[in-house]
Amino acid sequence: MSSPHLRRSGVVALATLLATVALVAPRPAAAAPHSGLGAVTTAEAPVFDGRHSGSAADPQRVRDYWTPQRMRDARPADQLLRDLSPPARRGTAPQPGRQPAGTVAPVAPHRPVPAAPAAAGQSTGAGESASDSAASDGALAVNASASVGKVFFRNPVNGYDYVCSAATVNSASRLLVMTAGHCVHGGSGGTWMQNWTFVPRYNYGARPYGTWSAKYLTTFTAWANNSNLDRDVGFVTVRPSAAGQRVVNVVGGNGLSWNYNYQQYVTILAYPAAAPYDGGWQQYCRGTTSRPGFWPLLENRIQLRCGFTGGSSGAPWLRNYDGSLGYVNGVMSTLNPSTGWNKSPYFDTAVYNAYASVADRV
Repeated sequence: MSSPHLRRSGVVALATLLATVALVAPRPAAAAPHSGLGAVTTAEAPVFDGRHSGSAADPQRVRDYWTPQRMRDARPADQLLRDLSPPARRGTAPQPGRQPAGTVAPVAPHRPVPAAPAAAGQSTGAGESASDSAASDGALAVNASASVGKVFFRNPVNGYDYVCSAATVNSASRLLVMTAGHCVHGGSGGTWMQNWTFVPRYNYGARPYGTWSAKYLTTFTAWANNSNLDRDVGFVTVRPSAAGQRVVNVVGGNGLSWNYNYQQYVTILAYPAAAPYDGGWQQYCRGTTSRPGFWPLLENRIQLRCGFTGGSSGAPWLRNYDGSLGYVNGVMSTLNPSTGWNKSPYFDTAVYNAYASVADRV
């Protein structure tokens, strides 16, 4: 069963919209990721064909692996965070405020992508507060984005298949996708995920913009070695299609923003798969983020009370979403089913540096 509409989640945005203006600095020169919490690690995307493991030299093996049944049976990847030993933990990411905010601009696809309109919503009540509604320029509908899709991968540690969410990002290669770190690497005690595949605007099994397999997987060393949730961010360089097309040229690429204030009005587009959702179509949540914790135990993350469940891991938190593209200002990292709070790493200069280190990789 397919649906042309993007469903509204039951978010209640508790944070009050602040009249804070973040000044955007000119794009800084690309810099190599620094040591410590900013260091990154990259691997050629590994493949498992059902019997043997190997490299991603033949992407057809990945496509053959992902039968419709395997896609339906894949598990939400938030389970991987619960299974970590030792448990995933927060680190001590640098405090924001002293470095200028910056952006990389979105880029449109080569050919226009038909919109997938949402049902009209109310400007108050479930979904967003009255003040948040004003920030959204009065928009009462949220389009599904072709730049956002469902991710499928196999965890070689336990042999299970999993699902996440992800989004394309504009870069020189036109091949870059962003997601959560735990959607590309198992963290402390884990390893790189196999058969990593991105399906833009997945719709109950339909793949209107193709299936894109990974060539390289990248995450922060702090995530891969220590399961540091402040660095639960992943970058994936996907392969061009058999016809030589590049995914960003087909569906467009979101921009990127970093060093912005913790309070940002965002649109989250995700594929939550655990009840009450079914993972078949994009869901949305809009509101103003806040910084978790209480002084002096404030986290270097952002949060929004969306109530999204497993499967939404890696979903983009988009500033200035225009119904097609926006600026990725976070990715879904952790889910709390008892309270409904969803959290993302705070995007600082280290996130930009990691992006810059892979932006032209092909």
